[in-house]
Amino acid sequence: MYVAGKRSFAGSYAVHLLNQYYKDDTAARIAVYTCDFWLVQNAFETGYINSADFLDTGKKISYIFDALPRLKPMDTLDLKSEKERIEALFTEENYKKIYKYFHDKSKLMSMDEGAALFHIPHSIRNKEFFEECQALIHETLDALSFYRSLAEDMGFAFEGFRKFAARIHEAERFDEGHLLPLALEVLGQVPYSAVTEYIGLRNRGRGKIFRTARRLHFDNYRGFILTDFFEGLRYGHYPKRCEICGKYFLMTSARRQKYCDGMSPYYYNGKRLSCRQCGAVSGRRELAEDNPVIDIYNRRCACIRAELSQKKISKEFAEQAKRIASRLKIEALKQDGYTLAEFKRDMEKDALYAQVKERMQ
Repeated sequence: MYVAGKRSFAGSYAVHLLNQYYKDDTAARIAVYTCDFWLVQNAFETGYINSADFLDTGKKISYIFDALPRLKPMDTLDLKSEKERIEALFTEENYKKIYKYFHDKSKLMSMDEGAALFHIPHSIRNKEFFEECQALIHETLDALSFYRSLAEDMGFAFEGFRKFAARIHEAERFDEGHLLPLALEVLGQVPYSAVTEYIGLRNRGRGKIFRTARRLHFDNYRGFILTDFFEGLRYGHYPKRCEICGKYFLMTSARRQKYCDGMSPYYYNGKRLSCRQCGAVSGRRELAEDNPVIDIYNRRCACIRAELSQKKISKEFAEQAKRIASRLKIEALKQDGYTLAEFKRDMEKDALYAQVKERMQ
């Protein structure tokens, strides 16, 4: 999927939220400045807004921009322009316009039909001023709604994704058919709005060849983050918590991996270990049968040892075969374009031994 022109795995933003929610007090920084926005929204609905509340709301939203760059994909957006828009929106001048609009409208509503017909306030009769104020109020309420719901949306998604990751072991298989029912059980049916359009996306390096793609527009964070999460499930991507460091990472295969690829807080012989290394040192190795690559590699090595003991192959031939098998295993574990099917084919006895013979010539 592409966000702001940058390509990423579907589900990666959901994982980022899980790791960033408490880090640097990101969620708390946003929530603390939006907790009373509902009062300001209610004030607009009643037709009266206090000057101090209006200006203070603009300042509080601007404070949120100190934390927003820590939250993906907000860091890829033009936050500088958005902050300038908010500062230009919540000004004393705009407050006076909104106040006069409410004042004149209340006078009109208090008149009887006859009085209203002949004594309509000038600003209400001024169509341009009337429409300008309505647009200004609409933009203000949209801004309040977005930033007020941002903290709520973060909290809802974080709790849902956290519970899902804690129950991921319940899935019999890690594909859409098994992950989706679990996600719906945890999150429930969550309606949100999104504007969809279909576009032609040029394939990279394929000249004039295009493929159909969906472009989605969201008016709140909840719609975006849930779309990222469920799109990830479609491809078998899901968040999982590392058993060593406690951070969440995105699984993009059907393996039952326990540890992330990051660094652990532990050291061994003065050297800091990765979470995978830490798992190996502490004897908590991932089971070979849970990883088809390791399973295929182990079985091939066992066959090589058996043929060596039966003197069907030489020691030199066996060592060369193990080296090639090890290299193929490492390539397959990288998951960088080398598929499991290709690895399985290359690890067949005839294919592997053909490479050994070619090397030893």
